[in-house]
This record gives sequence, structure tokens and C-alpha cells, in this order.
Amino acid sequence: MGLFIGTACGGPSLPRPERAQIVEDDYVAVPFAPRAPPVEVVPAPPRPDAVWVDGTWEWSGERYNWQPGYWVIPPGGARHAHWVVVRRTDDGQLFFAPSAWKDAKGKTLATPPTPLVSARSRATDDD
Repeated sequence: MGLFIGTACGGPSLPRPERAQIVEDDYVAVPFAPRAPPVEVVPAPPRPDAVWVDGTWEWSGERYNWQPGYWVIPPGGARHAHWVVVRRTDDGQLFFAPSAWKDAKGKTLATPPTPLVSARSRATDDD
């Protein structure tokens, strides 16, 4: 059975990877923001040393695609940057920075860790 986590409601705390800083080079200009993320059912952790990574939007160049959250064993020294959308104040241009695993120097890992178990979206379950 999975855990139902409502991030806006301040549900139970999950073990998380250390956070990485997003830098200017991570951003790409986008024409619109993604819709609200779907509600996900978080499965039980598969191992005591696993950490939870929230689901993320990915920009394909034309649209956003949702990637579900997952349990993972972080690579040694790696940190995780969570996706973000920001608006430039002078002209209103939107920029998107995707989620990414980064090494100790802040460089994006060429091969992210393999998820152990992924979340299920409630919207998907209802289809």
C-alpha cells in the first residue's frame, strides 16, 4: 500500500536527497508554465537507505511531460535540483530549469541514478 502525500498540506516527512543549486545555465526559455503537478501516491520505501525524489516536469521543446516521483539510492556525493519556473521581471519571459542530479561540483550527472520504485498518479489510476 502507498502513502498519500499532499505537499501543500504538509503531510508526513519523507527522506529526501540533499538539494543542489540551480544555476543560470540550467534555464531554458519557455512560452508557458506547466499545469499543476498531478497528485501522486507514494509507495512504501523499498530500502531503509532510499530517499524520495518528487515528480517533475520535463520540457520537450513543445510541451511539458510529467515524470513521476521515485525512491532512489543517491550516488555518492550527488545532490538533486528540483524543477522551477521563473519569470524575468523586465519583459515577462518565462524560464524553466528541469530537475537534475548534480555532482559535488554542481555539474549535471550524465547518468542519473535508476529509480527503485515510482509513484502512481491518481489521475492515471482513474483512467
